[in-house]
Amino acid sequence: MPKVKPETLAIRREEILQAAEICFARQGFHQTTIQDVIKQSGLSAGCIYGHFAGKEELIQAIGESRHGRDSALLALKGPSDDVLQSLRSIARAFLGDLQKEEGLRARRVALQLWAEALRDDVVRDQVTSGIRQPIAMIVELLRRGQKSGAIDRSVQPRGAARAMVAMFQGIVLQRLWGETVSTSEAMQAFDIFLAGLAARR
Repeated sequence: MPKVKPETLAIRREEILQAAEICFARQGFHQTTIQDVIKQSGLSAGCIYGHFAGKEELIQAIGESRHGRDSALLALKGPSDDVLQSLRSIARAFLGDLQKEEGLRARRVALQLWAEALRDDVVRDQVTSGIRQPIAMIVELLRRGQKSGAIDRSVQPRGAARAMVAMFQGIVLQRLWGETVSTSEAMQAFDIFLAGLAARR
């Protein structure tokens, strides 16, 4: 039997994860069966089980893969030396992602991961790691802003970073509940928040 190339295995694994994400977003973790994933992916049961032992492993792999999407959005802060502009770019990227069906689907699954984290230690570690990443990046930006004089030195970077992440999480919940969220209105509110962090001239 010919050996399967690593790149082919990686492609198949990604196809399985995409199919699982679609099923999980549509039916939820506990209503979705491996048979649903097989049907959605168009792959054989042997192929699915060759990559994942079962649904628990699929859920954990989905939790790991979502970090890649968020990392790509965080990278959109750009090379700007303007800390406030970098924070606006990050906010705009995340808010824009919520207007796309693919982005919403990923967030539907992420919301289920939050619930799953209450009972699964592996998923909880993934979820908390996913929160720490943006917090750490925002903290670094705020500290840089304080050094440059753009951010008020009285601001506690970690507290401000957690507040920003919490704002986005709240907007995610509203979108997933079917509420209309205006990107321009949300950005206006975010600008007011940033104005409170800016150094007084």
